[in-house]
Amino acid sequence: MVKLKWMMVSLILVVIAGCGPDTIFVRPGLDTPAQHVSNGYQLLERGKVDDACREFIRARELDPKFIRAYIGLGIALGHKGDFGAGMQTMEQARQMAGSDSDLEAVKKGYAQLKVLRGAR
Repeated sequence: MVKLKWMMVSLILVVIAGCGPDTIFVRPGLDTPAQHVSNGYQLLERGKVDDACREFIRARELDPKFIRAYIGLGIALGHKGDFGAGMQTMEQARQMAGSDSDLEAVKKGYAQLKVLRGAR
């Protein structure tokens, strides 16, 4: 009888534990600034602008000096129609640029923002 009670209690605990929220396992290789920027651009291509913004912001949180996160966020803000914030974010990227390739990427970002603004 006691053994049966313990089995029932154990079964109930297992059922309750199985009904909880799903466990989220973060894969370290996927939580990198470069991966989030890549995800952001893919989301922009699919028209998921808010999700793209979140990806670029996460990249910036992981590495506040990752210029491509600022560029992507600036472009995403342009897609939302917030050109002022997009230009301001792009300016932050320009000020942080430390190499010719960084400056070239910022120039391309500015150009994309201008195209977006002209399309509206």
